[in-house]
Amino acid sequence: MDAVVNHQGLTEASAARALASACSQVGLVSQSVDLLRLGENAIYALPSEGVAVRVARADIEDIKRKVAKELAVSRWLTSQGFPAVRPFDELPQPVQADGRLVTFWEYVPPSHVEPDLTDLAGLLRDLHTLPRPDFPLPVLDPFPIMRRRLTLAEGVERQDVEFLTEACDRSEAAFRSIMADDTGGLIHGDAHRGNLLARDGQVLLIDYEAVAIGPRAWDLIPTATAVDRFGLPPAIYTAFCRTYGRDVTDWHGYHALRTVRELGMTTWLMQNAHSGPAAAEFALRMDSLRKSNRQDLWMS
Repeated sequence: MDAVVNHQGLTEASAARALASACSQVGLVSQSVDLLRLGENAIYALPSEGVAVRVARADIEDIKRKVAKELAVSRWLTSQGFPAVRPFDELPQPVQADGRLVTFWEYVPPSHVEPDLTDLAGLLRDLHTLPRPDFPLPVLDPFPIMRRRLTLAEGVERQDVEFLTEACDRSEAAFRSIMADDTGGLIHGDAHRGNLLARDGQVLLIDYEAVAIGPRAWDLIPTATAVDRFGLPPAIYTAFCRTYGRDVTDWHGYHALRTVRELGMTTWLMQNAHSGPAAAEFALRMDSLRKSNRQDLWMS
């Protein structure tokens, strides 16, 4: 099969170049760094500097807006007393480096305390009670980023890109109908355990790229989906629901938004599905989506 190739994607090599350039511009020593995550962005830790560095995929207008939003949301959450990770504002923000936007954040070192899903439930409950910020936020719309990923897909079979594109087309109408009925309020947008950190006995909710205005159910669906997709024990999900105060699987829009979320998770993984474990996991997800099999366990 033909592969779809685009050379503008974020790779370890291109992210490392942007990291080195940005650190040089602001006077940070970047010889000893740890790559924490490579997906929509690259996240690096510079423990000796007390800084985490976030490299965005490109320096284009929509990403500029997202980066500005992330910084504004973090500062606003901190002003509200919400446990958030803070920008490292001793340095200029953001920095243009090798065609990408780079931001700097406080480094939160590893903790012996592992945040759990009841921590997430409590943070979401509190987040959802906050007022809307005094600056504009986008309305939840996961489709543009999924379509951009598909457009920039590299090393992926064309038939997979076509299937995911058609699946996005099919699910978008139901999503728009739900949004018309429930504009909701402030949401995190990508609420899962991987976006929790522990610092000095306090759990922080991090990563504000997807913060938006939308149905609060959107923040609950990742944990609900994890029961079937990732083998989350039902008892843990019950505790999550008890802490938050709601079971989203009883909601009429659950299945439609779950489909959208699964497409988002799959297109996110697709960005690094060139070889190795990510390629095998991407193939598994594609097979289960094609067969509408909601019982296949995915790797988180």
